Amino acid sequence: MRFTCKWILLILLAFQPEIDAERKHTIYVASISWHTGIIVPCYSIPDSIWSDDFNFSEYDYLEIGWGDRDFYQNPKFNLWFAFKAVFWPTPTALHIFPLKEEYIKRTYASTRMVALEITQDDLVKLVYFLVSHFEFNEHGKVIPLEEGFYYNSQFFAGSKKYFFPKNSNVWAAAALKRAGFSYAPVFYQTTGMVVKRADKFGVLVED
Repeated sequence: MRFTCKWILLILLAFQPEIDAERKHTIYVASISWHTGIIVPCYSIPDSIWSDDFNFSEYDYLEIGWGDRDFYQNPKFNLWFAFKAVFWPTPTALHIFPLKEEYIKRTYASTRMVALEITQDDLVKLVYFLVSHFEFNEHGKVIPLEEGFYYNSQFFAGSKKYFFPKNSNVWAAAALKRAGFSYAPVFYQTTGMVVKRADKFGVLVED
């Protein structure tokens, strides 16, 4: 039996710390090729969702991206995967890339990245949105797929379908909307549009 969003919510409520309305957290939004990455503190994602093979406790942040399973996991552009993703619903995948805080600027030096401050209440809402897009196995763990683009990154199975116009950047805009920012997700079809909008709410990260 797969875990539903109800079970995911119970997991989050069980492992999230008590809400402190005054506490602020820093998240980041970055352009990564065709996709937008949402970069959240490692502590905000419940450890209980990962199997023993994936221990991210030594890291400070997790970059999370979402997209069509075939297209996203293929490092080169594939016309058939792109066509399929646009014209009918397809399975999805999430890409997880763990990072140390001191390497964030260097890692995203060649792209556009914005830092955003959010309350703990909004962080919980954001994390619920992100976690609800994973598929869970019968043990309540996320399901690994292919190794990721980087030496320590990993793809995991997504629970939702990919279909036009809900692409990976619309997904990122929807995530930021859950975090309290003013987005009309369907109008943010490119990563450049998502990050440019984020710049109105946060600080552009530069070397």
